[in-house]
Amino acid sequence: MKMRRIRCTALVTAMIVASIGIPAAHAGKRTLPDDGAYPHITVTSQYDPTQSVSAPVRRLPKGDQVRLPGGAWVWCGINCYHTLRNATVDFWRRYDAPVTLP
Repeated sequence: MKMRRIRCTALVTAMIVASIGIPAAHAGKRTLPDDGAYPHITVTSQYDPTQSVSAPVRRLPKGDQVRLPGGAWVWCGINCYHTLRNATVDFWRRYDAPVTLP
């Protein structure tokens, strides 16, 4: 009876150590889970050709999504290039453009 208790305790201890040890081993490699798993697109600003941004795109049953630099996934409007450009490098310049009336 005592031997069975020792084996059970040893087994439970080994399981606890293993469950704690696995996440601790990977704690140094904290990257986003989709790093490299999705194809990336790169867009250049329409107003300043020196500004560009690259982001992953994922395809879902309801449509495509692009990930903004902050980490948020947004639905692609016209296309993912247009959405990424307007949400990042051209965001403020679109609103600062002079208005021309007919």
